[in-house]
Amino acid sequence: MHQDSNRMRRPARRGRVVLWAALLLALLLGAPGTGSAAPVTLEEAVAQVERSHGGRILSARSERRNGEVVYLIRVLTRDQQVRDLEIRGAEGAQP
Repeated sequence: MHQDSNRMRRPARRGRVVLWAALLLALLLGAPGTGSAAPVTLEEAVAQVERSHGGRILSARSERRNGEVVYLIRVLTRDQQVRDLEIRGAEGAQP
């Protein structure tokens, strides 16, 4: 009987581990609502990418899409991969 109660608890533990892993991943990736504020300037967007991805910034520019500012940043990662990132600007940001 004691063994059966342990089996019933395991899925709950696994669920908590998965939840914590998902929250940690969201924090690391800078998901909205996790404390990573949307940048107001291109310089802030570049600094955010440098903190989160490391590597070297190859180019950075901003543009307006559908009334919102989007920062387009190309970065050479530490593992020598070129990544193109799009970061939405904060409300009221100017290109």
